[in-house]
Amino acid sequence: MKNLLIPSTLEQDTINAIKVAIQQSKGKSCTIFLALISEIPDTYSSATFLRNIKSDMSVSQKSILDSCRDLIATTQNCTLKIHNQYGISAPVMKNLMEHLNIELTILTPSYKNTERRIHNQFLQILANCKCPILHLSPNFEEQDLSKALYLEQTKSRLHVEDLQELVQSHFDFRIVSQAKIFSDQKPEEIQPLLTEAITKNNINLLIETRKPKKIKLKNRDFSINESFGLPVLSLYEEIV
Repeated sequence: MKNLLIPSTLEQDTINAIKVAIQQSKGKSCTIFLALISEIPDTYSSATFLRNIKSDMSVSQKSILDSCRDLIATTQNCTLKIHNQYGISAPVMKNLMEHLNIELTILTPSYKNTERRIHNQFLQILANCKCPILHLSPNFEEQDLSKALYLEQTKSRLHVEDLQELVQSHFDFRIVSQAKIFSDQKPEEIQPLLTEAITKNNINLLIETRKPKKIKLKNRDFSINESFGLPVLSLYEEIV
C-alpha cells in the first residue's frame, strides 16, 4: 500500500478511518493524508483572503486531530500529514492524487452526509477518479477485511476473474461470493437474498464498480449497498 487519503471534517468517525488506514497499510511504509477541504474565500483583498483562509478549529476538532496523531505515533510505518485544500476541480483533483501518490481513499459517513457544497463537489469529482474508494459504514468496527461479496451491475464489463486479480494485487482480502444486480430490481427484492449470502459466507466487505458521471451539485444518491452496515470498496472499471 502506498499513500492513503482521508477527506475529513474532523468528526468522531475520522478516528476510526485512521485505524482502518493503519490496518490497510499492512506494516509497510506509507503516509496518511488527512484532507481538510474548504471554499476559496470570495474576496479581492489579499489581507482578507489570508485572514479568512485561516479557519480556527473547534475544541472537539482539535481533540480528534490529537487522537489521530496519537494513533499514528503508535505505529512504526505510518506518518500523518494534514492537507488543507481550498477549492476543487477535476484537474486539481487529478493532480492532487498523482502528487500525493494516493492508492486508496477512505470515506467516513460524516463526510458523505455533510451538507456543505464544497464537500459534495469533492465527493462527485472523487468518484470520477480512478483511485479505489473505501466507504466506511456508520456501525463499522475495526476488523480485518478478509471476505468480500462482489455486487456486479448488469452493464459492468468487469469479469469477476479480472476483479479478483486486481484485488489480490492491492489488498489482502478475497472475493468469496458474487451477486448480479439488475437495474430494474427493487431494493426490497434484492436485500433478503444479499443478506442471506452475507450471513452464509461471513462477508465483511462489499465490492462495487463505478463509471464516470456528470458532475451535478445535488444531494448524493443512496446506494442499496450501503444498507447492509458493511464497508463498500468502490473500484473504477477502467483501472483494469
